[in-house]
Amino acid sequence: MKYRAGLLAALGLSLLLGCRTRTPEPMVQSVLTGRLTVRAEVDSIPDYRDFEVLVYRQVAGEPDTLGLAVTDSTGRFAMTIRAPAPGLYPLRISRRGATLASGVLVVADGDSATLQAEFPLEGRRLLVRSRENAAWLAYQNAIAQHNQDLLRQLQAAPDSAALAQIVERTLALLESVERTYPNTLGAQWAAAEAVRLLAGWNDTLALARFDSLSPDNPRYLEAVQAIRQALARRDGQQATVRWLTALRERLRRPELRVAVQAELVQAYMDSLQDEAARAALDELTRMTTDSTWLRWAERVRYELDHLRPGMEAPFFVVTTTTGRTITLDDLRGSYVLLEFFWPEDPTYLNELAYRNALAEAYRALPLNVLAFSVQPDTTVNEAFYERFVQAGQAVILPGGLRDPIAVRYNVTTLPVRWLIGPDGRLLGRFEGTGALARLQQTLARLQTETHESSPS
Repeated sequence: MKYRAGLLAALGLSLLLGCRTRTPEPMVQSVLTGRLTVRAEVDSIPDYRDFEVLVYRQVAGEPDTLGLAVTDSTGRFAMTIRAPAPGLYPLRISRRGATLASGVLVVADGDSATLQAEFPLEGRRLLVRSRENAAWLAYQNAIAQHNQDLLRQLQAAPDSAALAQIVERTLALLESVERTYPNTLGAQWAAAEAVRLLAGWNDTLALARFDSLSPDNPRYLEAVQAIRQALARRDGQQATVRWLTALRERLRRPELRVAVQAELVQAYMDSLQDEAARAALDELTRMTTDSTWLRWAERVRYELDHLRPGMEAPFFVVTTTTGRTITLDDLRGSYVLLEFFWPEDPTYLNELAYRNALAEAYRALPLNVLAFSVQPDTTVNEAFYERFVQAGQAVILPGGLRDPIAVRYNVTTLPVRWLIGPDGRLLGRFEGTGALARLQQTLARLQTETHESSPS
């Protein structure tokens, strides 16, 4: 559940409000240099000054600058980036108030990266060159290929053998990233992703891979979540609780012990044992005085009180980017998928094609998709909608993560999706690793139940 916010904060992809670990003082430093120009047929005067190159993170819904450079007349720039932790950070290029491009930058201590770009990009993405960024790109390409394979499988008849082949191919790609770029963040991400892919497919191998995973891996908690979910499916809730308890006790770092306790809370919530979840939550608050964890505990209590399956979904009135006003009541009689996302989030961009295919495949359920951007900057949203196709109705929340709708739906991690039934009641929350696969399974089950209940 909310563990992912803490994980991504540790990675440095600070797009989220609800991080669950205390952010340390800046201690990671890297360098980015490069040159930005304009095509001669667009502007024949070779003066390339005033491009702004920004590297930042989001803190409490507001941007926090980690590095900023302005090009000289030749288009050259150089900056030092200081970040709280190694990881992925948003990168944005603008000029004279207009956002021209956005992407991500891997920041790792001592890494030196270069960026060359000619504008307008005309659909080309920013390409940052360094060993760390090459490792990230290789990892990203492996995941993109995996999602494309899943998309093709979604459009074909279900085939367990074909799905097994997809997993095997992706594992081979991830192992290649680890071999080619050892000791990089990309290799660490690949190692954790391999655990996630194996969980539920080959649980024995997944557990073996997990045991070899270092607790210092920035995606360690994602791997914990994947194993937890696999054990719950295979061995039941009691076995899952025993495994999490044993893992918590053998971890040395207090922040990881608290994070595993949070997974224990989630395990109880997933199995609808809300009183046990409350007890585990009380134990968590006794384990730490960290204010971010205590705020997280408050949000979980809010969810237990207001956002459990079967409860009425919080009401909303929104205006889409096309000017249409929609209320929750307008959508009664159909399933509704509420999606909260950040348009510059590489995780969301990687899964966008798969997500669009799900929206199309189950449209006749019927399924209505409302995509809420929590980025209030209109120029960033415009750049996203110009470049990407997003199935469903698009909404920009002017208050970002502090918007009343985001608050009522307890949005602290991104992307996150809520599924609402035709009666206006909550069916479930989908976030973290494998969220789209779990959503697909749920939608397939609902479609089967709908067909079986329909008169022949």
